[in-house]
Amino acid sequence: MRLVSYIWILLCIVVVGLAGFSCSNDLEIQLPGNKNIPVVYSVLELQRDTLCVRVTKTFNGTGSALAYAAIGDSLYFPSTRVWLEKWNGDFRVNKAELTKIDINSRLPGLFSEKPNWNFILVRSPESETIFTGTVDNQEYHLSVEIPGKPLIFAKTKAFPASRLTLPRLSATQNLYLDPLEFSWISDAPYTELYFRFYYTDIYEDNMIDRCITWREFHTSKPTDPFQDFIYGADFMKRIAGLIKADRLVLYRHVTGLQAVVVGIPADLFDYRLMIQVQPPDQAGYTLTNIFNGIGLFTSQTINAFDLDPDLKSKDSIMSGQFTKHLNFRYY
Repeated sequence: MRLVSYIWILLCIVVVGLAGFSCSNDLEIQLPGNKNIPVVYSVLELQRDTLCVRVTKTFNGTGSALAYAAIGDSLYFPSTRVWLEKWNGDFRVNKAELTKIDINSRLPGLFSEKPNWNFILVRSPESETIFTGTVDNQEYHLSVEIPGKPLIFAKTKAFPASRLTLPRLSATQNLYLDPLEFSWISDAPYTELYFRFYYTDIYEDNMIDRCITWREFHTSKPTDPFQDFIYGADFMKRIAGLIKADRLVLYRHVTGLQAVVVGIPADLFDYRLMIQVQPPDQAGYTLTNIFNGIGLFTSQTINAFDLDPDLKSKDSIMSGQFTKHLNFRYY
């Protein structure tokens, strides 16, 4: 009986010892066999003369992530090649390989400022058809080849430029007309109407050109045409709320006004919604349209239309109850 007790005690000691030996506070992260995941990001803006695609990678190591972020080699894959195709339905319009270039340094931060590799396509006679077109079903295909990795692929819609139908740009605009009607045509499923107000601050020994921007209208329900009505008092309140009084400014000049129509596809609209509800630690579902990688490949059109405020509108900006404290002058 006493022998059985000794054996039982010895067995318990062995089991407890093995359990204690196997316990550890080290966290072993379970990563897929392919640890460096390609990250692709691009927003095509066809109204520009250069299209840009950024290809980086996730990284991990035994040291601090902050230290790895400062190493340029931690961010990029060598020997990467990128192609862009434009399709109209089942017809491929054009295909071009993008050029790898080290563009301007990034702003100071966690990641290394240099190198800053991007893949660009510059408008030329050979690539002209990629930048132009009015077909409402035009689609762009992106292919990224990284040695040792599966082919990375993504596609997105790109919509023709929007057209402003009202007000007529050939005439001066009375911003205090109640209401002032804006109407435009866009094929994009989501559109926004912005205003840009340009002005110059005149100091005693200097002058600085400035611009304020605000979004006036947005919708995800297509109509033909889009339409919005803006009241003069609201317009002046926007200006007053975005320009701060500055005692060092002697006076100000109005130098320009633009109506800006932005059109984006559904993938960028969904991405923006996800960013708004994502927690600060970025936990949760990752929105991506990149096959064999993560990221976003999308497009947008930004069309600016110059407006010419009439003398009554300028006088309202200078002497009106909402903006007179900003000290605008004719000259």
